Amino acid sequence: MQHPDPSRHPERRHESSFREAVRRLGDYEPGRSVQQVSQEFGIPIDEIVKLASNENPYGPSPEALAAIPTEFGNLHMYPWQEFADLRQCVAETNGVEPDNVVLGSGSESIVQMIPRLYVESGDEVIVSPQSYSRYAAGSALMNAVVRLVSLRDYHFDLDAVAGATNERTRIVWLCNPNNPTGTIIRRDEMLRFLDTIPETVAVVLDQAYGEFADDPQYAEGVRLVRDGYPNVIVLKTFSKAYALAGLRLGYAIADGAICQMLDRIEEPFFLNRAATAAGPAALADTAWLERSVTAIRKGRSYLSDGLSALGCTVVPSQANFVLADVGCDARALFERLMRRGLIVRPTDAWGYPTHIRVTVGTPEQNETCLRLLAKELPSLRAREGRQAASSSAAD
Repeated sequence: MQHPDPSRHPERRHESSFREAVRRLGDYEPGRSVQQVSQEFGIPIDEIVKLASNENPYGPSPEALAAIPTEFGNLHMYPWQEFADLRQCVAETNGVEPDNVVLGSGSESIVQMIPRLYVESGDEVIVSPQSYSRYAAGSALMNAVVRLVSLRDYHFDLDAVAGATNERTRIVWLCNPNNPTGTIIRRDEMLRFLDTIPETVAVVLDQAYGEFADDPQYAEGVRLVRDGYPNVIVLKTFSKAYALAGLRLGYAIADGAICQMLDRIEEPFFLNRAATAAGPAALADTAWLERSVTAIRKGRSYLSDGLSALGCTVVPSQANFVLADVGCDARALFERLMRRGLIVRPTDAWGYPTHIRVTVGTPEQNETCLRLLAKELPSLRAREGRQAASSSAAD
C-alpha cells in the first residue's frame, strides 16, 4: 500500500510528529493472497494454488477444531489473564516449567516484545539480511543499531556473527530452520557459538519451522534452555506444523527471569478464547501432528527432486518449504505463474533475485506446481538468454 509522503505536503503538520524510527520502517511484504490473485486475473478462488506463505495444507487437528466451539458461549467475557491451562500444556510438551513459558499472539508478538525488553537507543542487534525481516524491524523501532551479517552458502555464519558482537550488542537473532533458506544450525555449531557470546547478549532462536527438521544434529533450542543457558530465548508457533495460523498463537521458552519481564510487557488479555481452547487440544493430538509432518517431509523431497529435474539448484531444506535458484528472473516467473493460478514467493527482497521459495503443499498441489514450472521456465530462460546474447553483441 502506498502512503502519502508528509514531506511533500507541508500542510500535513500532524504527520510531522510521527517518530523517525517509524518513518524509516519499510512496509512488510506478505505473500499474495488467493483473493488478490482471483480479483486481478479473474481466476476462481478454488482453482488457485497458494504455495507462498508456508501454511500447512493439511489443516489443524480435528481435536483442535472441535475445541474451538466450546468457547463460543463465553465470548462476552475476557479470557483468563494467566492462561494457566495453555501455559501448563506448553510447558509439559517442552519439558519445562510453566515459569519458563511466555505466550503470544503468534510468535510475532514476542519478536516485537524482545527489543522492548533489551534495547535502549543506540544499542546494537545482529540480524541476517537473508532471514525474517521483522527481527530488524522490531529492533529498529526501538532505535537499535541493526548490524547485518550475511549468510554464507545459505547458512548462518556464526563465526562472523560472534565477530560482530561488541559491548553494545543486546540481541542476536537466529532463525533455525531459517526462512527463506530452510537451512539449520547444528548443535555443535551452536554450542561453540554460545561459548563465545557473553551472557549479557540475548540469543533468540526462532524455531517456527522446527517441527519439520529431521536432521539428528539439529540444534533444538529448548534443550539449551533446559541445559541452563540463561540467555537463550526459543520462539515457537502454532501457525506452521499445527496449522493454526488464523488463530495467531505462539510462545517462547526461556529462563524464568526473562519470561517474567516479557509477561510484564505483554498487554492484558492478549489471546482470544478460540486460541486458548485450540492450543491444548492441538498439543495433545500428537498422532495428527506426526501424520502431518511426515506428509510434509515426503512432499519436501518430492518438490526438491522435481525442481532439480527442471534444472533448478535446490537448497536442502529442513522446513516446510524449498528455496530454489531457477536460473532466471524470479519476479518475472512469479508473475507468469500467478496468471496460471499458482502463487509462489520470489525472494529478491532477501537478496536472491533468481530464487523462488515454494511451500510444500498436498501431493496434488506439488504436482501442479512442478507442471506449471515446466511450462514457464524454458521459455523464460530462453528469453533471458536471447536478451543476454543481444546485449553482449551490442557491447
